[in-house]
Amino acid sequence: MPQYLTRNDHNFGFGRQLSYAGHNALRGMMPDQFCTVATHTQRWKQFCAWGKTQNIREAHQINNQTLKHYAFYLQARLEGQGKPLSVATAQNLLSTCNVVMKALRNNNDIRINPSEALQANREKARTEPPELSREKLAQAQAELIMAGRERIAAVLGLCRELGLRSREAVLLDCQKALQQSHENRKIDIELGTKGGRGKSTATSPSRAERFVPVSDSAHIALSQAARLQGSGRNLIPEGKRIEDFLALVRMHSGPVLKKYGLNNRHDLRAAFACEQYQQLTGCLAPVFRDDRIPDKNADKQAREAIVKQLGHNRIQVVSAYLGNHINRKADSSRTRKH
Repeated sequence: MPQYLTRNDHNFGFGRQLSYAGHNALRGMMPDQFCTVATHTQRWKQFCAWGKTQNIREAHQINNQTLKHYAFYLQARLEGQGKPLSVATAQNLLSTCNVVMKALRNNNDIRINPSEALQANREKARTEPPELSREKLAQAQAELIMAGRERIAAVLGLCRELGLRSREAVLLDCQKALQQSHENRKIDIELGTKGGRGKSTATSPSRAERFVPVSDSAHIALSQAARLQGSGRNLIPEGKRIEDFLALVRMHSGPVLKKYGLNNRHDLRAAFACEQYQQLTGCLAPVFRDDRIPDKNADKQAREAIVKQLGHNRIQVVSAYLGNHINRKADSSRTRKH
């Protein structure tokens, strides 16, 4: 045992084993987010395994330079050295290090920017526009309703009209949201968000608010979902666990969406994002390759608003929904060359 550590000081008091200490700290920071804790714990174990090869067995030994060395290791794997790794996975592994170190230290002093450290771009800009037709979605919903799956149909409506993830739509208190819509024409998304966004806890009383605008069609979707919710707190049927209901959503929505020319639930979020972009800029989203192109400042402001509505942190992510901003001069130059 290092001389500067007492028995209770190991890993900032969260346990003698580094992997367990990280898990313990995560549980304290996210007491009711079991899936998120489990995901971070599995990633953290991979860092701990690498750390052992570097003789790192104690959280006090980890600093920003340590995370840079870990990033070098992951970058080497991205370049084909050792076990293959995707860019998304590598960035997630580094992101988990940030989360766990914050949980262990109760500050953000030890952290790393995953995208900069890995010199790789995780987000792939959308090149195929999402289907905007509400008629096709209505046909898919009608088929689900005829099969007795009204709640799944309602979930799809919330994904499309409010840009929600499936988990967020399933956990939404639609009656409370409908009341918010009546009062403010926007709703606050709190539950089911990734990384605890939108929700406060005893250890993190402040939270990043996530307000989503409510259009007329979104108001209708909320009204239908609120009716189905009945006396419950959300759209999860009585007696079912959330994971079981989400599995049913995945199982039954995918084939029906494809049948009516809608790729998947993520495309429903993309359709919402593209409509928001058009409202904010007056132009179609870049993925539609329209002749009218907003200036870079208007494009940036729209993306900053949409990234918050979708529940992401980084503006770069929005390209996966909207496509990249088109540089008019560069685009016309490429056209002349060809």
